[in-house]
Amino acid sequence: MKKIYRILVMLFLSMHILYAGGGTSQEHLVSMEPNPAAEDVSPTMTAIFTYDKDIVQKSVHKNTVKLKQTKPQKNNIKGTVAVQSDKSLAFMPSEPLEKGTYKIKVKPIKLLKDSTGEVKPKNSWQKFIVWLCGLVYDDITECPLYKYFCNVGNYIKTKPIIYTFEVKDDAPIVTTLDVNVTRVELSEHNNSTIKVTATYDDNATEDVTQKATYTSNDGSVDVDKGTITTNIEGSATITVTYGGKTTNFQVEVYELIEGHLLPHEPENPDATLLGVDENDNGVRDEVERWIYKDMPTYHHPEIERVVAMTKAKALQMALADPTNKDDKVIKAEDRARACWFYYSDARSLPFDGAVEKFGNRLMDKQFNTRERLKIYLDYDYTLKGKVSTAIPARLLNTNYCDQNIDVMP
Repeated sequence: MKKIYRILVMLFLSMHILYAGGGTSQEHLVSMEPNPAAEDVSPTMTAIFTYDKDIVQKSVHKNTVKLKQTKPQKNNIKGTVAVQSDKSLAFMPSEPLEKGTYKIKVKPIKLLKDSTGEVKPKNSWQKFIVWLCGLVYDDITECPLYKYFCNVGNYIKTKPIIYTFEVKDDAPIVTTLDVNVTRVELSEHNNSTIKVTATYDDNATEDVTQKATYTSNDGSVDVDKGTITTNIEGSATITVTYGGKTTNFQVEVYELIEGHLLPHEPENPDATLLGVDENDNGVRDEVERWIYKDMPTYHHPEIERVVAMTKAKALQMALADPTNKDDKVIKAEDRARACWFYYSDARSLPFDGAVEKFGNRLMDKQFNTRERLKIYLDYDYTLKGKVSTAIPARLLNTNYCDQNIDVMP
């Protein structure tokens, strides 16, 4: 009998340790909203549990967080469970809560241990993931794919959380939620801040930037407490939630090369004659990306990209206006040619055929479809009898280029 009692006591003590404080004082748990035993929780609350380590996404399920009204009646509350900004677990009720007492339960989840910096793939799949991440990240352990697929067994399991709180019916209700931006454009590995304002049913407003929860639908962007952090090139919709209301804004992350923000790779670059020009700079996006990422250069790459952009803009004009109305197209081509000649003269380039190679490759990229080539040939036919303006060498200067190449290396 004593042995049975001893076992029961041991079991009680272990359970007491496990559930002490309802798991609210466990290691790695940084904060909880609402606080345990709170008596002034808004009907439009969002429950948020923040840890000091990244949450393993696949350990979170739709039933990880459960909310139940216990008084005046028992009622399970429907809602959405989501991971916010890697370290926060959020539960958003689908509708405002009624006045009463509520019990919230959070099942154990997994947290990532701090990385040791060692990368030891265990199978061919993990080796592939390590290789793929290495193409983008200097520190492979920062790669989301590595975190997801290669950290098996490198987890910390949290303890359950159980506590109650009170909702008052006289608490103000959020009627609208506004963000001070609708679209943000940033380069990779950059950051910016936003402001979120809640308007209540009593017409009062509040800055809730620090209180709101944020969800990104793309790994190119993370948002936490109003701070946007960009990772790699991509496009993300950020959903902001507070007090049962949501709003969205867009974040575009661009690759930055030599101070130039590259447009995204278009999905269907050849669907139309003129193609896609997202940044509206007169050069098709896939041509612009080729110029900055893949175009062969010969002597001064930074300058030659400026020359190429000037030339590509003129060639694109030929597609848009093959009739050369008011000689605008031929003047643009003359300007691009003058830019190259000035560059060649100012930098004393050797006669190595670079200008012919340069021009031919750009023409091949610009007129890459049968339709585009035909339009350009039609334009070329209209030039019969017209003479390009020959600019004397003494009059050539950097103003013929789209940027001042005199200040470039």
